[in-house]
Amino acid sequence: MPATSSPEPGKHGLLQTAAEAFLDRTRAVVEMVATAGSGALGALPEPVPSSVGRMLRAMRLLIDQMPPVTAELDVLMQEVHAKRLSIQALRAELDALDRQLAVLEKSLAPVEAWTRQWTRLRESLAETLPGPDA
Repeated sequence: MPATSSPEPGKHGLLQTAAEAFLDRTRAVVEMVATAGSGALGALPEPVPSSVGRMLRAMRLLIDQMPPVTAELDVLMQEVHAKRLSIQALRAELDALDRQLAVLEKSLAPVEAWTRQWTRLRESLAETLPGPDA
């Protein structure tokens, strides 16, 4: 990707660090519950330990499969930045077109004045000279 569309270093660092810390802490809690509960679960009847084990495995799988929140935010930020660049390019294009039209308008002003004079001359000649049927 171009350097202009990638997020600045440290801009999303706090959010990314917080998300990673949350995932690390959640993993740690799952591991602690699994470690602490393994001894206690052994004393319980069979359906409970397997249900808790499945729940812990599901939690670990959920944590491992959860995409980083910052990845989606980075994509959104890149899209917003790209749209802003597109608008800036469009503004520059419109400014260039406006300057071109101003030059054309100034260039056509003498031609317009000459055309008006020519029209007035034709009208005055038509009024003063005898017509073809005279």
